[in-house]
Amino acid sequence: MKPRKMIASTTSCTGLQLDLMQHDDRHFLECEGRQVDAAHLGHAARKLVGVMSQPFRPARQPRTIFLGLGFGHAVLESMKVLPQEKASFIILPEAAEIPGWLANHVDNEGLADERVTIGDADPFSLIPAEFTGSQGIVADLDHLEALAPKRWSITSPAVLSGFNERLKNGGLLGLISTRPIPGLEKELRKAGFDVATDLAPLSEKSKKNRTLYFARKGHYQRSH
Repeated sequence: MKPRKMIASTTSCTGLQLDLMQHDDRHFLECEGRQVDAAHLGHAARKLVGVMSQPFRPARQPRTIFLGLGFGHAVLESMKVLPQEKASFIILPEAAEIPGWLANHVDNEGLADERVTIGDADPFSLIPAEFTGSQGIVADLDHLEALAPKRWSITSPAVLSGFNERLKNGGLLGLISTRPIPGLEKELRKAGFDVATDLAPLSEKSKKNRTLYFARKGHYQRSH
């Protein structure tokens, strides 16, 4: 068995150590020693984004915001499902170095697409007002909770209301978690969302599931 190797290291937007690790030819992202993503574990994230992007395929300029990047599983799938020339994919990264890591160490050049924008804000701040009217917001909660400030919580009414304000009617908030989060569905509904859940395997061959949350604001109508 090959030893674990640290490929790169940086400080996250919340001041925590974030490392790109390699082991047995696989890459992992770790925060303070805790795995938060892996290059080969994107199955559930791709399903989440594949489902939530379908209603926006007829839109001319759909915009999706990603809270954190990880290995880019969700972003790359969204780009496939929404091939429109004027689609936009906004990444609020956990650390500014992450996109470069993917390009330089994981052979991932997909983020060079001109439709991708790396935002200046971090995943835990209020999404900038310029992105009001977005079709989608995506977050991996296992990823975010490992990096989050102490007082940040996905079930916070302020956090969920902020998401609601930035989505257009019919827009979708897509969340993914290894375990169901107590109270999340209730708080999403209180914040003005209709909520549905599903399960997806951790990987194509895994028997372990992740929980997918689809939270819709109002009723989506095309405007073009």
